[in-house]
Amino acid sequence: MKIYSYNEQTNELLVNTLRAADYIDAATISIPFNSVIADAELPAKVKKQVFMVTGKRNTDGYFTVSQNIATVEDYRSEKVYLKETGEQVTITEIGVLPDNVTTLSPIPYSEWSEETGKWVEKSNVDELRLWDKRKDAGILSRSQILTEIELQHGKSKDKLVEIAERELIGAHLIKVRNTILEAQTFTLANDDIWQFFTETLNIDQDRLFRLWEEAKKNY
Repeated sequence: MKIYSYNEQTNELLVNTLRAADYIDAATISIPFNSVIADAELPAKVKKQVFMVTGKRNTDGYFTVSQNIATVEDYRSEKVYLKETGEQVTITEIGVLPDNVTTLSPIPYSEWSEETGKWVEKSNVDELRLWDKRKDAGILSRSQILTEIELQHGKSKDKLVEIAERELIGAHLIKVRNTILEAQTFTLANDDIWQFFTETLNIDQDRLFRLWEEAKKNY
C-alpha cells in the first residue's frame, strides 16, 4: 500500500511524499494520522492548482485519494492589487482569489471598474496630475523665488505685499502676506501661494513651473 502525507494546517496534499506504508509486523500496516491512502491515481490538475484533502475520513479512519482529493486554485506568492486602493499585496493562502483583488496592475491616477473589469482613469485625473507636479516641484528658499519673481515680472517683495493687500482678503491675505514677509522656504504645494501666483499675479501654470526651475539656479 502506498500513502501520501498532507499538511495538517492547509490540508494540501504533499505530492512528493508518495511512499510505501510501513508495517509494524507482517500483518499490521502503519498509516500515520496525516496520511492519504493512494488507492487511485491523482486527478488531473492545471497550472496554479494544488491537491487538497477534503471531506471526512472513511469508516476505518483514513483519507483516500479516490474519496478525499480535489483540485483547488493556488495563487500563493503571486502579487495582486487591491481594487479599492491599487496597493500591491501578496497572496498567502490557498484558494480562489478574493473578490477585492485583481492580477491587473493599476495605471497612474486610476480606479477599479467592476463594470469593465479593468482600471480606468479617475474623473479628476488632470487635477491629480497637477497636484503631483506641484508637490514634485520641490522647495525654494525665500531669496530664490523672490529674486526670480522680480527678474521675470519686475515685482519686488514690497510690491508683492502691496498686490496681496489690495487683491486679497481674510485668511488668504494673512497667509500670503506672512509667507512673503517671513517664510524661509516656498513650495507650490502651498495652496495660498499657488493661488496667489496663478490667479492674483496671473502667471500661467506652465510658465510658473519654468520659473520655479529657473529660480533653483539662484544662489
